Order: sequence, then structure tokens, then C-alpha cells
Amino acid sequence: MTYRNSICADAGTSNCPCVLAETGDCLVCSRLAGEKICDCCWTGVCVYNEYIQNDKVVRGRRINITVPVLKKIRYGSDLMVMVLKVAKGFALQAMEPGSFVFVNSTSESEFFNVPVSVMKVDVENERLYIALKVISGKTKKVTEASELLQLRGVYRSGLLGKGAEYLQDDRKKAGSWLLITKGIGFAPAVNLIEWAGGRVNIDMMVDMEKITEEMVEDSLRDCIESSGGRLNIRRSSLQEQMNTFTPEKAAEYDRIIIMASDYFIRTIAEQMEVPAHKLVFCNNFRMCCGEGICGACSHVDTQGKVSKMCKCRGNYDISNLL
Repeated sequence: MTYRNSICADAGTSNCPCVLAETGDCLVCSRLAGEKICDCCWTGVCVYNEYIQNDKVVRGRRINITVPVLKKIRYGSDLMVMVLKVAKGFALQAMEPGSFVFVNSTSESEFFNVPVSVMKVDVENERLYIALKVISGKTKKVTEASELLQLRGVYRSGLLGKGAEYLQDDRKKAGSWLLITKGIGFAPAVNLIEWAGGRVNIDMMVDMEKITEEMVEDSLRDCIESSGGRLNIRRSSLQEQMNTFTPEKAAEYDRIIIMASDYFIRTIAEQMEVPAHKLVFCNNFRMCCGEGICGACSHVDTQGKVSKMCKCRGNYDISNLL
């Protein structure tokens, strides 16, 4: 298993130490959180040492960049896929499952930033695909952009659940997944399938509400061709299929991945009695700044522990989160 910190998705990456080190709110390092002793239990590169040796300057700060809009594909009246031109290094980072970015029209302020899951990445041609459901002012402004967009990222905390720690292992040993999506939750699922690269046996159930058949076919065409028969797609209403989500069904798979609303995540996981090590689900928590600065994503569990969900990933008890 590849070790990753479940408290902070940025720990040990090029974006660490982050701005929370400057404000005394580091999620990993007790010294950078105002304590006098070190009790971080972090086995990676020392965050405190990195910060001090860098003259107390944040390293790898994410900044807004302006990128060209290469193509806009509209599916129905309120769903759009946008193809953006990005640097190859940015594209490589965005390939990781659970990656998301903030986008904004170049003419608007930071108040109009929209967190959007990465749907597809074409590293060779330096292209990033995102899908947006047009809901209100922010998403309207983004989809109206004709030539350029503001882009900030890549962020890594789009997947939660202890099972997320084992996805890499599944890819190495040809594991098996049950992948359940509803609506725009289909977008991050595509990125996960592409990352799997045809090395995992995937049974995918797609609830077509709020998305179109054309979008599904366009997005998964390459995945189907390269999967070698390991990707099986079923289009079905989750509400109508609830009686099929049984503990016996969960036992057939290494991982149960649910990319839908909190209601369906909780209902399906409880009905299937999914063990913690099998469960992976999308991070639907409020995203405002992405850096944990504003606190809008703060969540207090039943033990009183505060987590900043825009920075977290990994081992969380679903009963405490949803």
C-alpha cells in the first residue's frame, strides 16, 4: 500500500508546507499548530523542518493561471464538458483519482471560483476535461467563457473512505470494483477508470438522471476500447435498484465506490453493510477556498474532532461524516 496521510492530502507533496503553516493551523505538524512539542505521528518528511529551512515561506503555493478553452461540448440545456489547454506537468498531477480544480471566468472575482472534479486528462496533448452542471451564477459564468478561463489546482481530496488507500493495490493485482454513479458524480468516475488503465475489473452502474447517453458514450469510449473487457457498464436508476444492494453483493468486490449524493452514499453503504476498508466515496463537503483557510469545510465528528474536508482524504467513518 502506498502511504498517504489521511489528515491532509497535501502532506509530503510539492504543496507542503502550505499556507496553514504560516497561519499556525497546520493539520499535521503540532509545532506549526502552536504546540511546544512534536507529536504529529507523521512518518514522512518533517513539515516543520521543511518550513524552517525554507525561511518560513510557503512552497508550491497554488496560484490562478489563465488557460485557453479549446472546446465546449453541450449536452442538453444545463450540462457542459469543457476542454482546457494545460501544461503537461499539470495534466500529470490531475490524473490522480479524486483530483479537482477551481475554475473561474477571467472577468470575475474570486467569489466566482467553482470547484470542479477532473473528468479526463490527455497528457500527451496537454488537455484537461471538466464537466459542469449549470446551476446558478458561478457555473453560468464559467460555461459562458469563450476563449480563456482562470484555473487553480491541482487539489487531491476528492475521494474519501478508508478504501481509497487501497486503490493503488487494486490496480497492481487486478482487483475488482463496484462503481456506482449518479448525475454529475459520473465525471470523477471517468477519471478513476482512466487511471485504472484496464487493470481492474469494474462493474459500473450509472444512474442517467441529470446526464445524457451521449455524454456517457463520448466519455467512456476510449475506456471501453482499452479495458480488454474488464469494464462492464449498466445504466439503471439507483432508486429502482436499491433492493440489489445487499451484503452478499458487497462481498463480491474488493472495493465499493459510490459517487453520488450523501443520501445515496449513506443509504447504499448501510444497506450493503460495506466494510470500512472497502468503501470509497466522493467528497461532497462544502468547498470554498480549497486550502482550509476559510473554515467553510470544517466538520466536527461525534468525538468533537474538527477536520477540514477540503484538505482531507482517507480513513473516515461514514457514520460520522454524513
